[in-house]
Amino acid sequence: MTAVIYPPRRALESAAAIPGVRPLRLFAMLWPLWQVEISADVHDPQSYEVLDRFLIRAVAEGRLATVGELAGFFSLPVPLVRRCLDFLATIGHVTLAGPAPDPAGDARVALTPLGEQSWRAGVRYVEKKEARQTLMFERFTGWPLPRAYYDGRIAVLPSPEVPADRAPGPTRFRHLYTHVPLRPGALEALAARPDRAEFNVPAALGQIRALGTREGWLPCYLVETAGQGLLAYTAGASEPDPFLAQVCQEAEAARMRIDAEDAGDPREIWTAWLSRFTHGAGLVRQTSTGMWRIVLPATSFGDGGLKLYRLGSFELSRNHIAQLWCTDDATRRAAARDRALAMTRRRDVTTLDGLLRLAEPIARTLDVPLPTPSDLRDHARATRRPDLLGRLDQLGRD
Repeated sequence: MTAVIYPPRRALESAAAIPGVRPLRLFAMLWPLWQVEISADVHDPQSYEVLDRFLIRAVAEGRLATVGELAGFFSLPVPLVRRCLDFLATIGHVTLAGPAPDPAGDARVALTPLGEQSWRAGVRYVEKKEARQTLMFERFTGWPLPRAYYDGRIAVLPSPEVPADRAPGPTRFRHLYTHVPLRPGALEALAARPDRAEFNVPAALGQIRALGTREGWLPCYLVETAGQGLLAYTAGASEPDPFLAQVCQEAEAARMRIDAEDAGDPREIWTAWLSRFTHGAGLVRQTSTGMWRIVLPATSFGDGGLKLYRLGSFELSRNHIAQLWCTDDATRRAAARDRALAMTRRRDVTTLDGLLRLAEPIARTLDVPLPTPSDLRDHARATRRPDLLGRLDQLGRD
């Protein structure tokens, strides 16, 4: 089974790579959502006939209210205008109030909600079939979740528990909870928004009907930083999630939960961690910026020790963060090359320049020069990985 979210180390590396940001602690959380199942008639978008389009615009924009006014405005016979409006009334775009036939053209014309929706979209919607889908709302603020959250990469759990076969390693998730129900009118307010498509409500959906509401839980990481507030991470991307970060600012629930956690003494925590470490003797150090590091000898990495890609990454203990470090420049350069070379497997890496852009923050984190393509080829040969060498040679320049 696919993990509900990537390992916390990936979020920490992202946070540490942001200039001026120093991560302090990481919390794995299950954020509460409302999931609302809806049904709606799907509107089939069709092209307007030319005259129909102008008649709709004249009613909506020109405020012309009778058949006679429309016929006079366009210099057209009343019967012709009436036939067009009868068709628009048949498909549910206008209403006609008055005698038919109406030689004087006094019948009044008004747009229906479907007609207004079609006018705004510039297409002729025709009701076709019923569709069902689920919409999600954040429970503290009541805000609808942006469309990106409906990406298949983002898991939403039915209960505040992460199944063992979907957990990202030994990470323990805590859940937030609120008794606030779904706000009355939240669904209607979302349906009325002109930008509703940005929240996974397509313009082609007609009147929305709520069928039921259930809880949902969003796996995420909250990274506490020194003076930069909370950074939020979800499974959709390795970069900070701006929507959830804004929710944290508004709701304050996450901040309260984090403040309630026992901070502990980082030096004691990492000294205890080192006492259990079996790949060499290390030291606990704090950098001039305040970041905690576990400084290990070069022999702690590679054959028989930690994987080389772990160098420069982060360990997590009791929510605290420490960077695995080595003072040997050659070992750090090898780690940067190793991680950059492994990135050639990523589907989104299609060019050599794109690979080097992704490798740049890694090199910066390890405090070494950015590897060159020649460096990566030499490393692939030295580590006997012809598959990655072949992949590297397949990458062209931008």
